[in-house]
Amino acid sequence: MNDITFAGAVSGAEEAKLHSHGDFEIILFESGGDFFADDGKTSIPQGGVAVIPPLLKHRVSCNNAVRAILDKALLPVKSALIIQAVYAEEIRYALFRAYKLFEENAVKNERVLSAYGNLIASLIAAYAAPNGYSPAVQSVLDDIERHIGDSTYSLESFIRTLPLNYDYVRKLFKKEVGVNPHEHLTHARMLRAKTILLSGVTNRYSNYSVTQIAEACGYSEPLYFSPVFKKYYGVAPSHYLKNL
Repeated sequence: MNDITFAGAVSGAEEAKLHSHGDFEIILFESGGDFFADDGKTSIPQGGVAVIPPLLKHRVSCNNAVRAILDKALLPVKSALIIQAVYAEEIRYALFRAYKLFEENAVKNERVLSAYGNLIASLIAAYAAPNGYSPAVQSVLDDIERHIGDSTYSLESFIRTLPLNYDYVRKLFKKEVGVNPHEHLTHARMLRAKTILLSGVTNRYSNYSVTQIAEACGYSEPLYFSPVFKKYYGVAPSHYLKNL
């Protein structure tokens, strides 16, 4: 159960295909991309994960992605499930480790690959299961996800549009999520920054500058972005890759 039968890189456009009964396909879109099924196209943001159940005819188009096939996974997923980057960090790590192990020697690393398959399946199952968030908290989470890269975004203004007391929403959010709304927004933006750095994505001429990464993560001022990043990861964004 949950054994990884394949793990590898994906690049470019693929023709529509099916997997055998019981095989789930997990794709991490490092640079974003598109997922096509009978119900149309879904654009996958950078760092997002697509969970594709057995016998779903589909194709993908991407520049940089990693895929794993899970054999006979027991997952509560009946249609394609898209997991946003902010929730997919652990899945990303497990997929990349599985990819490296499969490249080295799938037979030799069979037991470890099985362990990573179980981990990936458990993480997806936890995400796919009902999260139990109240409607107010879920609306804040969704709005944060939509505005991670918007430097003009006012989370406080959005919370005040809800038909509930502002302080009550903040307390409810912290009770259900574990941090307050602004801490969650910062966490989501730092995760996006780390994902950009790790992905190796470049602009037309070179690696993205700290200023460009800051802007992509909703910070108009890189002098504010860099200290926040260093507080999170212990090193400035310009030196992050050198310290891995």
